[in-house]
Amino acid sequence: MKNCSKGEMQINNCLYFTISRLFRVVNKVAEESFGRMGICPTHAFLMVLLEEEKDGLSVNKISEALTIAPSTVTRFVDKLVLKGYVERIKSGKQSFTKITESGLEAMPEIYKSWENMFGKIERMAGDKEYLGEMLKQIRELTDILEENQKYL
Repeated sequence: MKNCSKGEMQINNCLYFTISRLFRVVNKVAEESFGRMGICPTHAFLMVLLEEEKDGLSVNKISEALTIAPSTVTRFVDKLVLKGYVERIKSGKQSFTKITESGLEAMPEIYKSWENMFGKIERMAGDKEYLGEMLKQIRELTDILEENQKYL
């Protein structure tokens, strides 16, 4: 193990820094996987949600499911509308986002990109079981932190 300065040791033992570093590595792989389609990974996740909801979803429901701000959802929906993958449907005062036929036709490519992304990450990690266990632990930690955040 290389000698670390005090600052490097503090950084390397910081949850925020470590998770941010992990995000940057994984995000690069994800953006490469979905970039061929001209969408970002979160666009793909949004479309996966909409594929299951034939009547569409409100911005708030999408926001909750993806844990992103409603304004970010609106921006993502705008981009997907321009690509023809989703449409906005008005129902009284409510607005819903619904996947289009073109969006449904793009889903096999989205799932292929998703599989390519996870395949590359698995190859990089070198151990599928280890990666699966780490994903489970990260998800559990996230659930705990989200649950306890309301007590702050």
